[in-house]
Order: sequence, then C-alpha cells, then structure tokens
Amino acid sequence: MNKIINKDLNEVINYINFNLKHKPIIIVGMMATGKSAIGRMLAKSLNRNFFDIDQNIEDRYHIKIYEIFEKYGEEKFRDIEHEEIKKIDSKSNNIISTGGGAFTFKRNYSILNKIGLTIWLNTNQKTIIKRLKKNINNRPLLKDVDLETYVGSLLIKRSPLYSKANLTVISNNYSKIEMRNKVLLEIKKYLVENNNVKNY
Repeated sequence: MNKIINKDLNEVINYINFNLKHKPIIIVGMMATGKSAIGRMLAKSLNRNFFDIDQNIEDRYHIKIYEIFEKYGEEKFRDIEHEEIKKIDSKSNNIISTGGGAFTFKRNYSILNKIGLTIWLNTNQKTIIKRLKKNINNRPLLKDVDLETYVGSLLIKRSPLYSKANLTVISNNYSKIEMRNKVLLEIKKYLVENNNVKNY
C-alpha cells in the first residue's frame, strides 16, 4: 500500500486541499490510537495548522488534564472541553485532535460533525493496551487500573458513539507513515463517494 500511495501522494494531497477548503479535519477516537501523532503528520502533509484540544486546555489553564480530573472532577473538565470545542473555527483548514472522551457526548459530536470532517481512528483493544503500557508514566490516572478491563469497557461503551464520525479508518498495526497515507486515501475516497468534489 505504501509504495502505491507514495507514487501518487501529491495528487491525493492536492485533491483533498482543493475539495476540502475552509473546513477543519477532526480526529476522534480512544486514547493511544495515534490521534495527535497522525494529526500532526496530516497537518504537515496538507500544509495546515494542527491543534490538540487537550493541549489547548492545558496551555490555557496552565494545568495538566489529569490534574483537572483529580482536583475538580470529570464534569468540570467536560464543561471546559465543550467550551474549547465551541471555539473551533468552522471556516479554518486546521487539523484538530480531540480527547478520547470528547466525541462521546452528543453536545460535542453534533458540533464537530456539523463544522468539520470527523475521522474515527478505530484501533483494537490489544493495540491500545500495548501502547498504553509503553507510555503509562504519562498517564497517572491509569497506573493502578486493570487496563484490559478498563479499555475493554470503554470500547464497548464508546465505539457506537465514535461510529457517528463521518469517516472510520481502521488503525491497527500500521506505522505512522502508513497510517497517515491510509487516512489521506480514505479522505479522498470519502469526498468522491459523497460527490463533494470539484475538478482541479
């Protein structure tokens, strides 16, 4: 797949930029699915700005996400998160990564689906757990959690909500470059299938 797409990658990129002007691309899905990493790569390839909702919150309030949960509770964080989502410029070309729980609330996914092209990076439980274990020191709230039970439960609960995204891309066992290429191809395919295209 990589050799085939790399040959025509510039054409795919030009196609997307021509047909998806003034509309953000929004990456959703579980933690440890590569939303931020792939989002940054997409932004670089498409020559767009990248924003991470969680990072924006941390920068704005000068506090880590897990500290908001610990000090003020999830409800307070979700209100802050919702306000951040409401600030997204619907006319921008930005690539935006959301937190794992953001798209599981109707008040959020209704906005995100309306203003942008939403993409669910759908990753299986085994892959998510493997990635979390490698990076567990950066996720203090998960240190004493049974990851298999926790992730499995979240996937059952959240997958039907993530599936409300405009586009679903399976993201198991791909390198970052392969995943970036796959997402670009799927975006182009989505635009063609939905007749939301122009000649260029």
